Amino acid sequence: MAVIENQRVLLIYSVDAPLKSTAKGSFVSRGYRILEASSHKEVIGLLESESIDVVLVDIEGIDRQELDIVHYARTRLSYAEIIILATINDLEDATNALRNGASFYLIKPVAVDDLGAIVDKVSLRLSRQEEHVGLEQRFLADLMAGSESMQKVLKLAIKIAPTSSTVLIGGETGTGKEFFARIIHRMSRRIDGRFVAMNCGSIPDTLFESEFFGHKKGSFTGADRDKAGLVEDAHLGTLFLDEVGELSPQAQVKLLRFLQERTFRRIGDSTLRNVNVRIIAASNKNLNKMISEGSFREDLFYRLNVFSLYLPPLRERKNTIPNLIKLFVHRFNGLTGKNISKISKPAEVILANYDYPGNIRELENIIEHAVVLADNDEITEHDLPESLTGNRLLLSAPDRPGDRKVAPLKNVEKEHIRKALAYYENNYTETAKALGVSRSTLWRKIREYGLAAA
Repeated sequence: MAVIENQRVLLIYSVDAPLKSTAKGSFVSRGYRILEASSHKEVIGLLESESIDVVLVDIEGIDRQELDIVHYARTRLSYAEIIILATINDLEDATNALRNGASFYLIKPVAVDDLGAIVDKVSLRLSRQEEHVGLEQRFLADLMAGSESMQKVLKLAIKIAPTSSTVLIGGETGTGKEFFARIIHRMSRRIDGRFVAMNCGSIPDTLFESEFFGHKKGSFTGADRDKAGLVEDAHLGTLFLDEVGELSPQAQVKLLRFLQERTFRRIGDSTLRNVNVRIIAASNKNLNKMISEGSFREDLFYRLNVFSLYLPPLRERKNTIPNLIKLFVHRFNGLTGKNISKISKPAEVILANYDYPGNIRELENIIEHAVVLADNDEITEHDLPESLTGNRLLLSAPDRPGDRKVAPLKNVEKEHIRKALAYYENNYTETAKALGVSRSTLWRKIREYGLAAA
């Protein structure tokens, strides 16, 4: 049989021969390519050798131990949709299959048309997700263009996004750790679930358990109603634990237990609850150093560090700054109703040469400031915050009537300092005072431009 390009592949795993025959005829007429399996060995072989979009698992008559096939299929086929068929007596197994990554379960007997409608629905969802992920990847590739280190981070993020593996993101404050966590969520199968963010450094230790796991009404003073915790809010989605290095030793133990068992109890409640949630953690601290100092649990670190992403500071990936500026200008144009389309050369020079100690977050704030202050369609150096321009010795080249060519700002600044030093006979204190900068700023510029006296 000829393979049709972009044809969806449906795997039917069942020991019910009449069901397989009826379902196969229906789905072939809907345009699917059908694969069949009647044993655990057959289905494992097909999952390993074929690219499958939808897996239909009929758990009636299948040994309970063989239900690990759902987890295996989810691990092997990151984006595939898994549908369970079960009898009323198999509801517990069907529910466990959902926890292991299945999308739906249907109770037998089920009409073929109803089953077809569900398969068509998940196929449409797959198409939309593939389109979304493709757009996301192209956008990110453009955004990270020019930075080899960020291209490596992006490639790894794209690989691990479809899985449910735990991820630990490191990097300085403001480097975009939550931004990348959201990217991983949006490129995952959990896009229909919620992305829930928790700042571990902002929650007092006494409230951690209540915020994380929830509580039952009356369990403590002020608990006037039942409250779901963040892990339940993130069920079927992603829970982002920002600044995980700030957790107290007691909170670390509770988090570790949850990661090991994936079960929990609300405070004051005896009911053991299960959730299907992906954990992405982030820290601006050196967790390895904290482990050696005894302030962070080693076993928790290994639970979180299944995959590790490190985001370098913006000063080490300056080639990405122009694209980030375009992104932020576009965003703040929309928020302010403006139509900024240009950045003046002096403003470009200042933005390119600044070190951004606050990283991407600081750049975003700078562009917001500039867009708000810009009077027309261009951001100029006068629209930038004083923190960028205050310590610069000269912001623009002097007017040169009749000459449209302007010397690079760096050259003008260097010459200006050289003349000032000569005038004050290399007296750094007097030169700095005359230029209106600190002595340390002047000395840094002298070293930068090689102007130190021989």
